[in-house]
Amino acid sequence: MNAKRNMLALIFVVIQVCSVMAMAATGEDAGSRVTIVSSTPEVTVAIDPEVVILTPDVITEGTITAEVFCPNSVGWIERVELTNVNPFFMQEVTLPIPMKLISVEDRIRAKYELRLEIPCSMPAGVYTMTVTATDKDGNSTSGTTSSIVKETLAFSVTDVNFGSVAPGKSHDSYATVKNQGNVRFKFDEPEGIVPSDMSGGAKGTIKSDNIAVNWDWTKVVLRGFFSPGEESREVPFTLSVPFGTLPGRYTGRITFTPTAVE
Repeated sequence: MNAKRNMLALIFVVIQVCSVMAMAATGEDAGSRVTIVSSTPEVTVAIDPEVVILTPDVITEGTITAEVFCPNSVGWIERVELTNVNPFFMQEVTLPIPMKLISVEDRIRAKYELRLEIPCSMPAGVYTMTVTATDKDGNSTSGTTSSIVKETLAFSVTDVNFGSVAPGKSHDSYATVKNQGNVRFKFDEPEGIVPSDMSGGAKGTIKSDNIAVNWDWTKVVLRGFFSPGEESREVPFTLSVPFGTLPGRYTGRITFTPTAVE
């Protein structure tokens, strides 16, 4: 009887082991998932020139360059823009300003460019430009660069023509002074505006004492975006011709020496 039970137990164990081995030998598929998230772009900004020397009465061109690294590929970049200028100087311009894509490297690096016009009246100082890159997921990052605008005191004056004046008579005329730089100036008495003798060659001279400068010495010739004002003014003169002056053409020079005003 015991032998019969032992045999049944052995058979049962064998059946269980065989069943487990059969299950282990049967394959089963498993799913896999991954979510790729976008990485925030990186921006490096530069400007050329870094130091701006303005040319009188001429617009100077500056170039902002942004190098953008986008791990998700350049195609994932939605826009690159100039988003801030401090202090702001661009009249009739609204920020942001889109930048132009000019090159791509290895599908993950791109270079953008923006050309700016810098007027000769732009006040001296340090200007900081901010560029922002935004990808298609709305991730954005910014970079900055700075440029220094130097002071440029520059001006022009027109000739003074008194016309025809008889001896013993006087006549008024003027010169127009125009500020062509970014520095305000005035003419300080007595060295600011100095006439010379007027020469008639063999016919003699008219002494500078006969030329009066009718200028308000407190006036300032203005220029600049942040506190605009008159950029040109008229400087009046009066010529008195002494009796005994021989008829003819007389010429001279008037020297204008400005003093910078903050």
